[in-house]
Amino acid sequence: MGAWSRAGGWYQLAVYSWVAHRLMGAGISRAAAMGSVFGAGGLLLLPVLILTGAPLLASPQAFWVASYMALIPMFAGYLLFGCGLTRVSPSTATTITLVEPAVATLLAVAIVGEELSAEGWASMVLLGAALALLALPQRLPAVAPSPGAQP
Repeated sequence: MGAWSRAGGWYQLAVYSWVAHRLMGAGISRAAAMGSVFGAGGLLLLPVLILTGAPLLASPQAFWVASYMALIPMFAGYLLFGCGLTRVSPSTATTITLVEPAVATLLAVAIVGEELSAEGWASMVLLGAALALLALPQRLPAVAPSPGAQP
């Protein structure tokens, strides 16, 4: 998968987050907002499923694996993501999702025995540092009162 394809996934998530947050801010329920956003995305992907989805029906095992992946990690994950959007800003929610590929990579190294290159480890360190910086409370600079200002 090319860098553009990987980046496209983050842009899509950012757009989904922003639209869902705006819908919820307009008084639409969390379930309706998330359902409409991801339902619209699913409809847009339907032609891709029609053109490339034959292997999903090739065997019962493939069908059940695809069903599991759709229901458990994706549906449950986005259900929780929708709950999070009711409490944090879309930019914060999208930033937090950067932790997922890092955790998946660490699990692949620790459990499956995958090997990570030096560049991969450097990327993990940079991602961790960026997330740590984002987690720090922001401090506004102290502004000195102007002369003649009333307290």
